[in-house]
Amino acid sequence: MEKSFFEKYKTSEATNTRRVINTPSSFIRENFFYIQEAGYLKSLKPHLSRRSGLNSYLFLIVLSGSGDVSYRDCDVFPERHTSASFPTSDKSLVTVSAKAGDCFFLDCRQEYTHISSEADPWELLWIHFNGAQAAAYYACFRERHDWHFSSSHLAELTAAIQNVITYHEEPTDDTALLAAQQIVNILTLICTESGEKNSSASLLGDKLKNVLHYLDEHYTEDISLDSLSEQFYISKYYLSREFKKEYGITVIQYVLTKKITSAKELLRYSNASIEEIARICGIDDASYFNKVFRKMEGCTASEYRKRW
Repeated sequence: MEKSFFEKYKTSEATNTRRVINTPSSFIRENFFYIQEAGYLKSLKPHLSRRSGLNSYLFLIVLSGSGDVSYRDCDVFPERHTSASFPTSDKSLVTVSAKAGDCFFLDCRQEYTHISSEADPWELLWIHFNGAQAAAYYACFRERHDWHFSSSHLAELTAAIQNVITYHEEPTDDTALLAAQQIVNILTLICTESGEKNSSASLLGDKLKNVLHYLDEHYTEDISLDSLSEQFYISKYYLSREFKKEYGITVIQYVLTKKITSAKELLRYSNASIEEIARICGIDDASYFNKVFRKMEGCTASEYRKRW
């Protein structure tokens, strides 16, 4: 028998529910974000829901009340779980005590459970979704955040889920596109959430910003990890790792991207030769410049100039 995303609540266990279930077309599944289920629930008494193996992503907001959420995280970062307890039998199953304002973003292929507290039953708003880029967004989110977090965009996130529910309660020809827009909005808000950082992480973040600013100002010069390490008093190996983690690109790749972006502007808005442009951008070897340009743009510099 096919599993539903959430077990049905008995009348005595919920004072109010609002739920929509969606079956998108194959075209929508292959090309856009789409919801599988979205809903609202006000619990009256504890009710345990346990799921695993779902090809779905869950974003959940606790609007009021409290409860416990457990998640079998495939990437466990113990230092992040300051409020979590680790069962001795399996440290990958983490349980957190949730309160009003808490948010959860889960890959539902992993096991998760949630149950409202008896003394203070919770009120939930959730959306199950998927799409061609869902895994990439989740990976981007988890590089910076835990699956349990607080958001400064709670009003916008709540409104987005409510909009999705309304779109599917009153469907039109544009429902799928409007819902996809709301999902992208949710993902953008939570992926770019600054979050709380400890003092050491904050200092590192400030140092990385200084490095980034330096690269923006001096990308035409001869820059190496060794020189950056000496100038900013940081191990080049640590800098390389943390820069990639923070910005999703290596230091060298970032510098080359800046050079090529500058070169593209000169190719379009100046009459300088390819060799001159290469030198202006800090690449003395024209053949190397052309090799890098082709790799990034899929065409030579002269072809780019003709096209644009």
